[in-house]
Formats: sequence, structure tokens, C-alpha cells
Amino acid sequence: MNREEIDHLESISTFYEKGDYMDELMMDREIELIKQYPTEGKSVLEVGCGSGSCTERLCKVFDDIEVIEPSKKNVALLKSRVPDVVCHETLLEEFSATRKYDYIFFLNVIEHVEEPVESLRYLADLVKHEGLVFISGPNCMSLNRRAGYKMGLLENYEKMAPKDYAVGHRRLYTVDMMRDHCDQAGLKVLSMKGMYLKPLSETQMAALPDDALRAFYALGEDIPQYCASLFAVATKKYY
Repeated sequence: MNREEIDHLESISTFYEKGDYMDELMMDREIELIKQYPTEGKSVLEVGCGSGSCTERLCKVFDDIEVIEPSKKNVALLKSRVPDVVCHETLLEEFSATRKYDYIFFLNVIEHVEEPVESLRYLADLVKHEGLVFISGPNCMSLNRRAGYKMGLLENYEKMAPKDYAVGHRRLYTVDMMRDHCDQAGLKVLSMKGMYLKPLSETQMAALPDDALRAFYALGEDIPQYCASLFAVATKKYY
């Protein structure tokens, strides 16, 4: 077992214990997009559960769901929300699957892993032929970051914000980078949508009324290159 990686994940679990309202809104939007696909009778694997908040939402949509989560602290948070969910306390690369899955959810995880392409290859092997892999991650060229760069507040688009470091992000994505990583892993992106058209800083956005915030989370679906988060749906190549 990769002890160093486990320790890294344990070190950022405090963020999940505290919770983050903006992230909760993001999860709500992700579930809205997921529900646009058939849900009945689908077998599901969620890779990385964080606080378990997204898992709790997924369990209301799918009956057959398993989770992979290597952090003991995160597993405890998960079990406090959905005590009966099947959870494999292991790293993705050490997971021994007994079946393939219709849907795999890799939501807000790809920016955390050491080797994103290798992780996607594991997912490509775990998903059924004609199954789907749902991937989300932060976009380094969102509208607010473009403004920050033009204002001289960002040295470059790859520069991460304090929150990125606090939650253990190792990288930010672009639309092309997400497609390229999927392609290298043997996955074909069927759909790429944007979530959260974010014209202002996080502090300024958080001051807006709830209905305005939810509107911004829904805006920008067809212009992912300007949104704060990317939402890709992929399948095995040639299927």
C-alpha cells in the first residue's frame, strides 16, 4: 500500500469535516447532470467520496452503488451519512474488482491523484463496454481566472489558489487537457459540459443570494472553457 499517498489524503480530510457550501452547490449541479442519463438498474462505482456528501446524493438516485475510499477519516464521514453503503477502503490502483460497472463516478478527484492518466486507465478497465465514466475537475481557464490573469493577479493559468492547496489539488485542468488525458487512457469523451460560470472571486460569489448562486452554477453548460469546473462523460474507445 502507498503509505505516503494515504497520509496525504488523511492530511486534507479536515477540509471535508468542515464542509463547504459552494462545493455542496457544485454537487447538486453534478447530480442534475447525472440524472440526464438512464439511472434505473445501473451498477455504480464512486471513486473517492470526500465527506460522503456526494455519495449520499448518489444513493438517492442509484440502488446498486459501491465506493472506493482510502482515507479512514473520509470513510468515517461517509459512514456517518450512509452507514450501509459498500465501501472498499483502498487506493484505486489496489482495488480488486469482482465485476464491471455501468457507471463510474470520478468527481472532483482527478485533480488530487498522483498519476491522472494511469487512474483513468484503471477506470477504463473497470467500466463495462458501453458503460460511462463521469469525470469532473477544476478549470484553470475559468472566467474569473482569466480576469485575474489580465489584472496581473495570476502569474499564469496553472497557478493554484490557496483553497486548491488546502484541499490537496495537484493540478488544474483545461478542456483540452481533460480530453487528452482521457484519450491517453483509452477513453473517448462523449460530452464535455461546464459548471459554474464564475465571473467574480469566491468571496464575492459567496455573498450573492442562493438563487443567484444556483443560476451561475447552471449557466455556462455549453461553454465549459469559461466555467469554474469541467464535467466530462466518457466511454471506452470504439464502444
